[in-house]
Amino acid sequence: MADEPEHTYAQRMFPAPIDHGIAEPERAVSSVPAGTSSYLEGAGGAGKTWYQGGGGLGEKAVQEIVIYPPTGGLETQGDPWEPVKIGILVDMDLGQLLADWIDPTILAIEDAMNEGVWGRSPIALITADARGLPRENYRKVIAGYEWLVEQGCVVILGPMISDNSLALQDTVNKARVPVIGWTGAHRFSSEYCFTIANGDIPTEGVICANWFRQRGIERVGLFWEAGSSGGDYAEYFRQTALRLGITVTREVMLEPNPRNLGQHLREMRDSGTQGIYYGGYGYATFHFAEAFRALDWDPPRIMGTAFMFYSNSNEWAAGLEGWHGIDQLGEDGTNPNYEAMTRRFQARFGRPARNVVVALAYDTARAAIHGIANAKYPVPWEVRDGLERIRWMPAVNGGPATYIQFGPSDHKGYKGDFLTVRELRNGELRFDGYFRPQWPSNSESPSATGPEESQ
Repeated sequence: MADEPEHTYAQRMFPAPIDHGIAEPERAVSSVPAGTSSYLEGAGGAGKTWYQGGGGLGEKAVQEIVIYPPTGGLETQGDPWEPVKIGILVDMDLGQLLADWIDPTILAIEDAMNEGVWGRSPIALITADARGLPRENYRKVIAGYEWLVEQGCVVILGPMISDNSLALQDTVNKARVPVIGWTGAHRFSSEYCFTIANGDIPTEGVICANWFRQRGIERVGLFWEAGSSGGDYAEYFRQTALRLGITVTREVMLEPNPRNLGQHLREMRDSGTQGIYYGGYGYATFHFAEAFRALDWDPPRIMGTAFMFYSNSNEWAAGLEGWHGIDQLGEDGTNPNYEAMTRRFQARFGRPARNVVVALAYDTARAAIHGIANAKYPVPWEVRDGLERIRWMPAVNGGPATYIQFGPSDHKGYKGDFLTVRELRNGELRFDGYFRPQWPSNSESPSATGPEESQ
C-alpha cells in the first residue's frame, strides 16, 4: 500500500498575544514605571524650574508600553487579549521634553481606564522616532507613520512640526489611520487629520498684533521664519496690524540659523521701531538674546507659540529672556483639570511636571483613548468616527473654559481659552492674560448726532 501523503497544517501567521501578568483588580497598571531612559536607567531630568522640560537630553522612549485596565477581580477565560495599539510619532528633537510627552500619555490612558472609559483589552503605546523637517528629510516622517500603520496602530499621536504635518497629510488620508497632530497649521484638517494643537498660527498673528495695539505701540519690526508656517504668521500679523493702524517698519525673513540678526535689529531700532514681532518655528529665537544684549536694547517683543521652546532645554529658556509669547497654560491655579492632573502625575511618577507639553500630551492621549472607546470596534476608520463623537471633553491645557470637541468637518479639538500670553522675565514665567476680542464699536462714545433726551 502506498505511503499516505504527509499533511501540512496551518500555523499561526503571527505570534499569539502575551499576557504580561501585571493586571490588578482595582487600578490600571503599566508595563513600565516610566516611559523613557532618563528615568529608567539615567539620572532623571535636567529641568531647573517648573516650566522647563522634565526629562534628560538625548533620552529615548520605550518602544512598546502595555497598559492593562483594572480587572475588577474578574477571571478571564484564559486566553490573553492583544492590546489595541496607539502610535506615537516623534518628528523632532525634543530635548528635555520626551519624558514629558510619554509619561503623561501613560497617565492619561491609566486615568481613562480607571474611570471605566476603556476596559475591553490592554492598550499598547508604540513609538517611532522619525525626525524630519526642518532639520532632516521629509521622507523620514512619512516612513515613521507607515511603520506605525504596519504595526497595527488604530490612531497615531503626532506629528508636531507644521512642515511635517502638511507633508504627511495626503499619506494619512490614503492610509486611513487617523493622526492627532500638534501643529497649529490651519490647512492641517482633513478626513483623517485631527489636532490637539500646540497653537493656531493665523490666530497667533492676530493676537500679537492686538497685543501691540493694547499697549499703544504703533511701529513694529516684523521677523518671520522660512517654512510652511512663517508666511502665515507674517500674513495674518501684517493684515491685522494694517487694520489696527500699526506700521511695520521693517520686515525680515529669517532662516532657522539667522544671518545678520544684529544688523536687522540695529536698523529697526534706528528707524524708530517700538516693538518686535517674531513668527516661525522657533529655531531662530535662540539667537535673539545675544543680539539684544549687544545692542543694549530691550524693546517690548512678542512671538507665537515658538515661545514655548522654553521647555525644550534650559539654554533655550535663557535665550527667550524678556519675550512675551503665545502660550497654552492658563492663569495659575484656575484650571482644575490641570491642577488635579499635575498632582496625579507627581504621585504616579514621583516628579513634578507643570510645563505645557505635559498638558498637551495628556489632552492628546485622552482624545485618542476616548476615540477608541467611542468606536464600534477598534479599527482606524471607526476610531476616526469615534473621535468625531467627542463632545465637551475636559481640557488640561488653557483656561478653565477650555474644552476639546470634534465633529464632521471639525477636526481642530481645542475650543475656548486655549491660547494665552505669558512673559519670561528674570527666569520667571508670568501669566500676562487671555485675548478676548471685542468690537471696536464697544469703546466708542454715543454719537453726538443721536436722539436727544426728551425735555
